Formats: sequence, C-alpha cells, structure tokens
Amino acid sequence: DRILDCRDDPFDQCATGPFVLGHMDLNPWNMIFCPKGPNAGRIVSIIDWEMALTVPLWSLICYPLWFDRVSPHEARRSAEAQHFKDTYIRELQKHAQESIILRVVQNAQYEARRRFSEIAILPW
Repeated sequence: DRILDCRDDPFDQCATGPFVLGHMDLNPWNMIFCPKGPNAGRIVSIIDWEMALTVPLWSLICYPLWFDRVSPHEARRSAEAQHFKDTYIRELQKHAQESIILRVVQNAQYEARRRFSEIAILPW
C-alpha cells in the first residue's frame, strides 16, 4: 500500500512543473552557518551539490528526511521532529508567495513520494 501512495497520479498539480533545482542531500552537515554577529545562526552557504537534480516542486518543499531521522538507521524523537515541522510551516506561511507551496507540503501523497525518492537515493 505504501508504494501505491507513490505512484503517478494523473491529477498531480506538479506533474508538468514547475521543476526546480533540488540539492537532494540538504541537511545540517551541508550548511555553513554564520558563527557570530547579527547574522549568527543564519545559513550563509550550502555545500555538497554533486547530487543536485531538477525535480518537481513537491520533491523540494516537502519535509526533509532529517526532520524525522537522526541518521538512516535512527529515528528522531517525535516531539523534536514535530517541532521542526511546525517551525517549517510557520516559515513557509511567512515567506511563501504561492498558495500551491503550502498545499503541497501538507499533502500526504506528495510526502510519501518524497520519502520514497529520498530513501531510493540513499548510499546503500
């Protein structure tokens, strides 16, 4: 049943675009943060782009795998994962210009597709 959630959907709003550049390995270890000053804690650079692809919008904006997992083999505490998700939604509500972005990130089918695609490209 879980694989069926990932199948192609003829009514998929994102199937024909927009397609965006996705990092595909975006996690805290690939982010460089400002260490001090008024921008302390803000992301100043993203590194490790060799897995970058053009992807449908859902692949880029659904919750990243590291919200739920500390590592591929270790789940994050559910309260901490939920805090990440709640913060992410609040930030999207503040900054997203297109209503499709919030609809996509809160859609269970897009989330299932994103999880399937992230797991499929893990370095097994």
